[in-house]
Amino acid sequence: MVWETPYFSYAVRELPKGCQLCVRGEKLVLFTTGKCPRDCFYCPLSEHRRGDVVYANERPVRTLDDIIEEALIQGAKGAGVTGGDPMARLERTAEYIAVLKESFGNDFHVHLYTTGALATKKNLEKLYNAGLDEIRFHPDIFNPNSRLFKVEVENIKNAFDFDWDVGGEIPSVPGQFERMRWYAEFLDNLGAKFLNVNELEFSETNLRAILERGYKPVSNESAAIKGSLELGLELLRWGEENTSLSYHLCTAKLKDAVQLRNRLRRTAKNVAKPYMEVTEEGTLRFGIAEYDDLDELYWLLVEEAGVPPEWLYVDRERGRIEMPEEVALELAGAIEGDVRFFIVEEYPTFDRLEVERTPLE
Repeated sequence: MVWETPYFSYAVRELPKGCQLCVRGEKLVLFTTGKCPRDCFYCPLSEHRRGDVVYANERPVRTLDDIIEEALIQGAKGAGVTGGDPMARLERTAEYIAVLKESFGNDFHVHLYTTGALATKKNLEKLYNAGLDEIRFHPDIFNPNSRLFKVEVENIKNAFDFDWDVGGEIPSVPGQFERMRWYAEFLDNLGAKFLNVNELEFSETNLRAILERGYKPVSNESAAIKGSLELGLELLRWGEENTSLSYHLCTAKLKDAVQLRNRLRRTAKNVAKPYMEVTEEGTLRFGIAEYDDLDELYWLLVEEAGVPPEWLYVDRERGRIEMPEEVALELAGAIEGDVRFFIVEEYPTFDRLEVERTPLE
């Protein structure tokens, strides 16, 4: 039966191991390159990730230590290797997987997404020897007459020569039920374990292509595409009766309200300074003071206002002094002049993205 998970998603049979960890926020998102042999109209990658760049969650990766540090900060129990197509930079990707396994042990679960275009037996062997646990194929099923699609289909068969979990990952594109059903049957006949189906969403980079094809957002408040969720559920109901695969319909709400929040909350517990509050959403909430001369401001807060130094943190990069929210509220009404006080909320991520700022009078 199709069952609703506690994560606003839907499933038939058991969730793949990679999904189990992901929905709990326990997977490091390891983006090994934006390069890809395909150009899918629904690709959501932002412009700055379409080049040959590497990220561990939101952290730009320059050394192997960056990956390990980010995994430690998150308290990750596994990694999802993604792109682009990670196999477009095979040696790099295999090295990262091997380092993660060496650092955290064999129980650190690693899954990888790939088009299949580069999945020769020799290339797959490198990933397997590096320690990859689960591989998810996303062939160009919506262009079945293309030369690349035929290569991808043949390459997927190579994956069954290795002792790992093999499955598929595709978007639910309205009007494409027959192609999605074909892929499910194809995987089932090969002996695959699962098919993960993603609710189609728009982004800044794919919106025009999606609208040009007649697809529309569910509402002004949602990035999900109308009809995608319903089609995904139709595929799951069909798949339950006609295949032995496990299915997971990953909704836009899961990604926004569950997976990201859980990852942020895990990270926030490890990076929050004593003066920061960790919110239910996994953001960091605290007070800040801004002034042209931070040294003068620090002296003013400590010597004149009597704030204990251990309550203050001078962030010269962002041009501010951080402090407990209660301290900022008290000082805002007591200190005159050009000092500006705010309550801010930020993601606990490497880029410390600010999500809310409230000025104090």
